[in-house]
Amino acid sequence: MPHPSSAAITGRNAIADIYPLSPMQEGLLFHTVSSGTDGLYMPQTAIRLRGAVDGAALEAAWRGLIQRHGVLRTGFHWEERDEPFQVVVRDAPAAVTTLNWSAASDAEQRAKLSDLFAANRATTFDLRRPPLARAQWIETGPQDSILVVCYHHIILDGWSIRKLLEEFLLLYQRETGADTPPLPDAPPYSAYIGWLKRRDRATSASFWRSYLAGAPGSTRLLSGDATTRFQRYTWTCPPDLHRSMKACCTASGHTLNTLLQGALGLFIAWQTGADDIVFGTTTSGRPPTLAGATSMIGLFINTIPVRVAIDRAQPLDHWLADLQTRQATTMEHEHVPLSEIQGRGASLFDTLLVVENFTARDHAPQQPALTSEGLDFDERTHFPLTLWARPHADGLTLDIGYSADVISAATIADMASRLAALLAVMSRAPAETVGAILAQLPPASTALGFAVGGDRPAAHDPTRAASPPRRQLTTPTEALLATTWQDVLKCGALQSDANFFELGGHSLLAARVISRLRGALPVRLPVRALFEQPVLSELAAHIDGLVAQSGAGDDHIEVEL
Repeated sequence: MPHPSSAAITGRNAIADIYPLSPMQEGLLFHTVSSGTDGLYMPQTAIRLRGAVDGAALEAAWRGLIQRHGVLRTGFHWEERDEPFQVVVRDAPAAVTTLNWSAASDAEQRAKLSDLFAANRATTFDLRRPPLARAQWIETGPQDSILVVCYHHIILDGWSIRKLLEEFLLLYQRETGADTPPLPDAPPYSAYIGWLKRRDRATSASFWRSYLAGAPGSTRLLSGDATTRFQRYTWTCPPDLHRSMKACCTASGHTLNTLLQGALGLFIAWQTGADDIVFGTTTSGRPPTLAGATSMIGLFINTIPVRVAIDRAQPLDHWLADLQTRQATTMEHEHVPLSEIQGRGASLFDTLLVVENFTARDHAPQQPALTSEGLDFDERTHFPLTLWARPHADGLTLDIGYSADVISAATIADMASRLAALLAVMSRAPAETVGAILAQLPPASTALGFAVGGDRPAAHDPTRAASPPRRQLTTPTEALLATTWQDVLKCGALQSDANFFELGGHSLLAARVISRLRGALPVRLPVRALFEQPVLSELAAHIDGLVAQSGAGDDHIEVEL
């Protein structure tokens, strides 16, 4: 099927729906626009299919998914208006790319899959043109093949991609003539957007202010936050430790999520020497008050902070119970975007914990012609350290995504060993005090890549300090910034003390500013620079400093306006 033309996509008859973005979608749009072609937030899932495959039926099943779910026919627009919006079109292409690796050995196939993941990351999606998902069917033998689905995270979360793959197998059965019942109607993602619009934003904002009141500044486990080289390390929990962890959770009533959050909190405290730390977690985001939420396909997850206070005199099981209770209070407010929770300035944390919790298959096909099993996944985030905990029937797997710009693979492997040792101590001695647990651990790691303990920012404050006295623009860089801000913010003449956010700027407008500046500057400017230096003169001085350090250009910046 040919790709619809731009005119066809934007024509009134081609549009099925238009609605705003969810907070998480706005955040992912911001990071995607600001990262350029880095391949951030393009997860890939690979499953192995057992059985002979009918290629035509496979493509028809994929086409059926796209017609069934509006999110697979959705494009995103942010330049036309100050607030971004998403457009669901009535039709979108559904081609499945086919490859044949049947002549390759198992080792060669694993290498080819890694290369394919890299190639997919390099082939970024145009967010304006759906579908923002593509499928690749790879024949690996007469009765074996691999299905790879690459998608942009802005349309799907982990729960949704698994449900889509379940539906895909059922649709495939129907396409091959199996007598399977039709799938129930799919609730539209727009229902969730409507639910969000009905939330009491003031109450939630007040909750998060209270939750973070008196918290220290940004918690930094790593010494830097560059993510140009993202790598992954996989640790498999030993069976004995997994049984000990399960027994501990069963006896205490704590969830695995709480145990892992507590372990990560203690690890960060142990490594940094801090007693009040913050890291991030990803929530499912599917509200129990929204009918059909568990069967909806779309992006529901959100990233929120987890604040962990280290009370060394408290018994570990009581401390974990308090942590679990405290995090339970965030559920009513977990839809609030992280950008609103943490305010302007540096982000609250550099470490993200994702604990997956997916239900069993809802619709298992009867006597399937194909069976499937998990094979591999690939995902990058903008955090320099992300931990994915994946419980499964055989145990627990921890995947650690890390920035190789900042920390080495050997140090990450050592971190996994230290986390395992900490979990072992916690599981076997839940009645010990937190201080006694920490006392059993070896000294903190001195490896390069970890932040220096005690080197912490000031207490968290979402407001900025007062700007310097007003003065006229004095440098070419200030003039360039002023012209760019005026164009994006649609405001009048600016002076050097202008504050981007006080002028009405927000994250997506910041990304738009940086996108326009990159063509004019001789150095690469990250979007966070505008958040950390929102005053025009400060940002200009920062840019001039980067230019001087890089040796790029003269004192003159040439720009075409």
